Amino acid sequence: MTVILPRGGNVLLSDEAPGIERVGIGLGWSGGSGSAAVELDGFVVLDNGGATSSQVLLAHQVPNPTERVGASPPPRPLVGDVEKLVVTLAAVPAEVSHLQFGMAIYDAAGRGQTFRLVRHAYIRVLNHADNVEIARYSLDPGIGLETAMIFGEIYRHLRGWKFRAVGQGYVTGLPGLAGADGGDIATAHPSRAAAFLTRASPARTRRNVAAHLHPPRTDPPRVPPVIVPSSPPRPQPPHAPPAERDPAVARLPTPPTRPAPPTRPAPPAGPAAPATPVPAATRSLLDLSGPDEATAAAVARATATRASARPSSTRINYGEHSSRHKQRMEHVTVLDDDHPATAWTEEKRGSGTMTVTLQWALLKTQTGLPRPSNIHLGCLWQANDAAAGLMQDLGDTVSAPGHAAPRQVLRLGRRDELEGQTIFVDLGALLTFRRFFVFAYGLHTGPEWSLLRPVLTVAARTGEQLTIRLGDAPPRARICVVASFHVAQDDVIIRRENDFLEGAQADVAVRYGWSLEWSPGGETLRDVP
Repeated sequence: MTVILPRGGNVLLSDEAPGIERVGIGLGWSGGSGSAAVELDGFVVLDNGGATSSQVLLAHQVPNPTERVGASPPPRPLVGDVEKLVVTLAAVPAEVSHLQFGMAIYDAAGRGQTFRLVRHAYIRVLNHADNVEIARYSLDPGIGLETAMIFGEIYRHLRGWKFRAVGQGYVTGLPGLAGADGGDIATAHPSRAAAFLTRASPARTRRNVAAHLHPPRTDPPRVPPVIVPSSPPRPQPPHAPPAERDPAVARLPTPPTRPAPPTRPAPPAGPAAPATPVPAATRSLLDLSGPDEATAAAVARATATRASARPSSTRINYGEHSSRHKQRMEHVTVLDDDHPATAWTEEKRGSGTMTVTLQWALLKTQTGLPRPSNIHLGCLWQANDAAAGLMQDLGDTVSAPGHAAPRQVLRLGRRDELEGQTIFVDLGALLTFRRFFVFAYGLHTGPEWSLLRPVLTVAARTGEQLTIRLGDAPPRARICVVASFHVAQDDVIIRRENDFLEGAQADVAVRYGWSLEWSPGGETLRDVP
C-alpha cells in the first residue's frame, strides 16, 4: 500500500519493499489553470551532506539506455509521470549522501511565472523490480512565489536508504541553490551519474543547467527614428540642479527637480469631505482590532499632513530624467550592490497585504537529519505620529503599532524551518507609517550565516516581487539589517541595506536613528510602567 507522506515525512524503503535494489522516481504535474504554459524541467541534486558544494543536473540530461540518439523531444504527457528516473542504490558513491529531486520553471523571471501556476505536482517512489508504488508526496496547490522546488530526496540512514518529502522552494529558480553568494551552482556531468542514475522517460528538451542560470534575453526590436528634413531637431533642455533630500529617505539618492511652471491661483478651499468608512469586505487580514473608521481617519490625517508639508501642490511630479521617476517606472526583481533601491508605486504594490519573508537553507546533522537553526526576523518601525518600536519574537512584540492601536500595520508571522518567517504589511494603513527596517538576528549568538544562506523576498498581490540576498557576513556578526522601507509621498522606497553588526538590536537602533528605551542586554525594549 502506498504511503502518503506530508511535507517533512519520511519512510524507510526496506520496510516497505524488503530487499529493494533499484528505486524508481516519478515527477509530474497535470491540469490546472495556466500549467500548460509553464515550462518545467526536472532536476537532480547530488548532495554530500554539506562537506563540499552540491552538484546539479537536469533530469533529461541523465542517460536513457533505451533512447535513440537525436530523437525529437516529445510533448509533455497529459497524465502520469513527466520524468522517470531509476537509482541503483548499491552503486551510489559513498560521497553522495542525498539524492534530491525537483522541478524548476524555465525563465521564470522573464515570463513572470511561479509555482502558483502549477497544479497537481507530485513525486512518487517505486520499487523498480515490480513497479509497485512505495510512497507519494503531493505539493500544496498554489504553493507560493517559488520558481524551483525540491520535491523529495532519498538519503542514507543508519538503518538503510530512506525517502523524505521535502517541499522546499526557491524564489530565484535554480540559482537559489547556489546560496547567498549569488554564484553559479556546481553542475554535474551526466557521465558521473551514469553508474547509479538512469532515465526511463524520453527527453523533452535539450536545455542544460546553464540555460536555467542564464536564460537568453530578447530585447524588443528598435524602431528607427523618423527624420523629417524640414524640421530642425529640438534642443535638449539643460539638466536642472538636484533637489533637496526627502527627510523620510535621507539615506537614499533623490532625483533632481525642474522649476515648477507658473500656476493659476488656487480656488478657495471648501469644507473637507468626511472620510468614507472602508467596507467590511475589504478589511485586511491584519485588521485584528478597532473599527475601519479609525483607520480611515488615521490615513486621512497622514495624507493631510503630507499634503500640507508640500507647498502649492498635493503631489510631486518627478521629471523623466530624475532617479525617482526611473525607480517608479522600472521593473526589477533583485536588489543588489549594483541596484540597491527601487520604488513601489500604489499601482505596483496594489492593495491588501504585502509580505516580507526571510527564508534560509535547512541545516542537517552529520547523519543527514534536520537540525534547528538560530535565525529570526524582526524590524524597527516608526510612524508619522512619532510613535516607534521594535517587532520580534524575542520579547513577544509581534505587531506594530500593537494591540492598543486602532489597527495593526505590521504583523510578524510564526517562524518555520521550512517556510521561514514573514512580516505581513497592511497596505491600507501603510500611509500612517514613515519607515521600517527589517533585520535578521540570532538569539544571544550570531546565526550560521554561511550555512543558512538567508534570502529576503518582498511580494505583493499584484505579482510584484523583489529578492534580496545577504552578502558575506564578517566574523562575530550577530545581526544583519537586510532592507529598509520608506513611505515617501504615496510611494514605498525599498532599499537593500546588507549591514552586518556585532552588537544587538539597540546598536541597530542607534545606527539608524531610533530613540528607544532598552533592556540591559540591548536585545529587547525596557518595560515602561
